[in-house]
Amino acid sequence: MPQQLKRYLARITGLLCGTLLLASLPAQADRLSEQRRQYDQAQSALARGDHARFQSLKAGLSDYPLYPYLQLESLRKRLDHAPHQEIEQFLTTHGDLPAAAGLKSNWLKRLVKEQDWPRLRRHVDQDSLTAELECPLVMQMWHEGKSEQAMLRARELWTVGQSQPNVCDPLFQRWIAAGGLTEDVAWERIRLALLHRQDGLAKYLTRYLPRQSTLAERFVATASNPKLLNQFSQYQPSAGQPMEKLVDIVTVALRRLGRDDAEAALALWPHYQQLPFTDEQRLALTRDIGVRLARRYKPEALAFMAANDPQMQDDTVTEWRARLALRTGHWHSVQDLTRSMPANLQQHSRWRYWQLRSSQLANAGTGELTSEYAQLATERDFYGFLAAERSRQPYAINHQPVPIDARAAARVMDTAGIIRAREFFARGDYLDARREWYHAERLFSREELIAQASLARQMDWYFPAIRGISKAQHWDDLDIRFPLAYRQPIVEQARLRQLNSTWVYAITRQESGFMTDARSHAGAMGLMQLMPATARETARRYDIPLGNTNDVLQPERNIALGTAYLSQLYGQFQGNRVLASAAYNAGPGRVRQWTRDMPALPSDIWIETIPFDETRAYVQAVLTYGVIYGEKLGISQPVMEQHERYIE
Repeated sequence: MPQQLKRYLARITGLLCGTLLLASLPAQADRLSEQRRQYDQAQSALARGDHARFQSLKAGLSDYPLYPYLQLESLRKRLDHAPHQEIEQFLTTHGDLPAAAGLKSNWLKRLVKEQDWPRLRRHVDQDSLTAELECPLVMQMWHEGKSEQAMLRARELWTVGQSQPNVCDPLFQRWIAAGGLTEDVAWERIRLALLHRQDGLAKYLTRYLPRQSTLAERFVATASNPKLLNQFSQYQPSAGQPMEKLVDIVTVALRRLGRDDAEAALALWPHYQQLPFTDEQRLALTRDIGVRLARRYKPEALAFMAANDPQMQDDTVTEWRARLALRTGHWHSVQDLTRSMPANLQQHSRWRYWQLRSSQLANAGTGELTSEYAQLATERDFYGFLAAERSRQPYAINHQPVPIDARAAARVMDTAGIIRAREFFARGDYLDARREWYHAERLFSREELIAQASLARQMDWYFPAIRGISKAQHWDDLDIRFPLAYRQPIVEQARLRQLNSTWVYAITRQESGFMTDARSHAGAMGLMQLMPATARETARRYDIPLGNTNDVLQPERNIALGTAYLSQLYGQFQGNRVLASAAYNAGPGRVRQWTRDMPALPSDIWIETIPFDETRAYVQAVLTYGVIYGEKLGISQPVMEQHERYIE
């Protein structure tokens, strides 16, 4: 570890733990405050091109934890002409910076342009190796006489389902000129391109099959318009049509049709089911046709999935066979399926629960199976909690504070990335703080991950604490995993909206893990992950002040808006948390669609057969977390209230 970081660690540890003399504390704090100010000034000077001012400020910051970021930014601005030795030295000393990977990637591209092959080979690794770098390296391999290796790797680089970068063209041209491109290889790339819906690329590739051009063109045309398979006579085995390629054409077209219109694909299946599909092709067809039909509760998918994956080789297919059997009331089929599942599924609490539950349902609810449910009730999860209710056992909360290894904690505190993360955190730069925090954890042992999570919890940095303890696979410390964060606003807003605070806590924990600045790919924001439009409409409806979109990230405002919106959904779905929770995740329109024209169902079956995997897991987590937060808040919260046990 660089000396300046060690000195900083000693200083900060002293400030935090009180090991420095009290008289020195103001001076230390003033020094750190001055360094932060100078760091900001140095960044500004570099941004405006004032290199003299930048160098002057930088010279006084050599023991400041974020000093490497000044070096990084300086190198970024002059990467096309900076001395290689300077870049190498920076990567050697500060390669643990999360942003160093981007600098390295751009530098490696420079080495390609300069044809500095020895240096490139020394520094390229599996993390940084891309086609843009590898193609020139393989070409150089060829120049060095390693033609056999180069031919093999060139084929692998060429045979992919997307276009490769232009820098690969010289390699591919040489490989083709050397006879590497056979018609079978060209056919395989067309197949991959069509599976990736790269129809333009596939059409271009047909030029490499001059002797099979008609067949290749039919392949592209059929994949682009799978309903051509209705012309049955055109896709039957014949003397002039290679069977393996016919099967490829039919497989790709049916898979693409299955993704777009699974019922149409199933209607075509009887005309092609006798073709000699491989096991891999049958499983792919079953996922793309059978599972999609099962998610829409089509009973005919049961026979299709059973016929094409009789040995239960595919977990997704197997689970959806069981779910569809549940949804359609085939209780004996569920029993048989759960007993025959592969061990990895059979041992999961989900399918242990459904084996017991289907046995009850198959026998018209007779037989309590109390002792069998009691065994499952020792699990602290959704199915364990359901089993606890059925066996009239208390919920297995099982909180166990995690022991912290002192030496592991010291190693964590002494890690450069953790020191930098804490400084970013102190500055209020939570995004860069998380980047450093997560980057540092890559090399931590389990004991160090636990110590890191405990440190984050001491800082009231909730999400990294939750994430870290989960990566360590220590599930029993519920103080770290389920903190009572933002207790006052959550309890107050829940009371205002006449909601149980256990539910608001569960939603918030599942949505963001209490990350105040969380933003989803879809644009949802803050603790309770509100879309901007939803936040604005909720603010208007409930007269909650909202100045601009960024105000949604303010914790108290976000909780007020999120709880009001949750209350709105709760009313829309007649006080049913199961449906309202699903609506919070997937939208009320989808939930109404999933319940429209539906016969009355026990809630556990409805939840298990939610078509969206994400929403199913979400609802189960929210109901489970509600029980845990009920325990922490001293509120009796069943996994499902009595009126939530059936959905009509």
